[in-house]
Amino acid sequence: MFRKIILFMLLFFAFMSPCQAQNTAGSNPARLKFSERKRIADSLRVELRRAADEGRMLQWGDSILKTQLDSGVITKRRFDRLSKNLVRYDKFLSHGDSVLASRYGKITYDTMYIHRPPGRWTVKFRANLSGATIGVEGGRQSGSYSGRLKSDYRGTLSASVSYRGLSLGLAVNPLKLVGKSKDNEFNINSYGNKFSFDVSVLSSKTYKGYVEENGLRMNVDKGAVKQRALNANVYYAFNGKRFSIPAAFSQNYIQKRSAGSFLLGASLDGQITDIDENAATNDKPVKLKIVEFAIGAGYGYNYVANRHLLVHISALPAFDVLAKSHVSVGDERVNLHYRFPNCIITGRGAVVYSWRNKFAGGSMLFNFSSFGSKDRLHIMRNKVRIRLFYGFRF
Repeated sequence: MFRKIILFMLLFFAFMSPCQAQNTAGSNPARLKFSERKRIADSLRVELRRAADEGRMLQWGDSILKTQLDSGVITKRRFDRLSKNLVRYDKFLSHGDSVLASRYGKITYDTMYIHRPPGRWTVKFRANLSGATIGVEGGRQSGSYSGRLKSDYRGTLSASVSYRGLSLGLAVNPLKLVGKSKDNEFNINSYGNKFSFDVSVLSSKTYKGYVEENGLRMNVDKGAVKQRALNANVYYAFNGKRFSIPAAFSQNYIQKRSAGSFLLGASLDGQITDIDENAATNDKPVKLKIVEFAIGAGYGYNYVANRHLLVHISALPAFDVLAKSHVSVGDERVNLHYRFPNCIITGRGAVVYSWRNKFAGGSMLFNFSSFGSKDRLHIMRNKVRIRLFYGFRF
């Protein structure tokens, strides 16, 4: 925990220091030409990097303290104490930086195919769009039925700052801020050349669509169906020394030559769906719970069209080895039993264009799950997330 705090301080002080140093110089950025501001920013960047290498990242603050001492804002005793703190914190930050540098620079891959990008810092801006659909079909004593429900699309804007692979980011949903979105979604992912995982948690109250039974079609209004869903995927790339998934999705590696890899993965999918009474053909509230765990294998490929353009595509189908579900209608609960095969399919795609110290592109993550049997209840769930991004390194 202490190391994480030190690393966070490293990010904070190093990211904030250019602005403070520039203000200290007494210049007014608004009156400077763009070329002059760029020159000043670059010189500050070089100086901060040299100071970090020498273990005195924070000690540039001495000039500020001396100014405050000369003007009488602080006493000599306080000046000495703060100066000593700067030296002590620099030792902690220097240690944290060396740990990050060791991990970030460790070569466990074929450098003919993969390499780390230049620069320690990466700033990235992203626009995210996601949505989900549910398809149902089955039969009961009154006949067969089918339906399709679709949630509202969720859009977010995010920005992140990374230092040697350690990232700090912030995301906002503009529609959520103005009260026009009732859905919540949480995503976390970690991409490595060999091991990777992603987790998505969704709470949606905006599903709407239709249900059709014995030829009679009835609309399902928004809010009548609510769902909480968890989807988690973990996978292993056998050719992780030459094939880089993070080159396509997190951009903390660069794929130099085309390469592919077989993938081994596992997926966990959980759903709790509540259907209000009098929604479509229901005269009682219905609650459906499904948990399934699947194991499978697939393939991924990174195509390097030229030194600027990377295209990624991968698919990993998995089949259930554990599945449990039950449905509650009013106070009555019935366990549902299904036979093989039930499946979860995860597909990914990405396009990354790089030039100089910049990069831009888009990525897609698609999750499909099929559970149940058509003679009783068959549920198909799709979830897609699309990202557009732009970033630069320095």
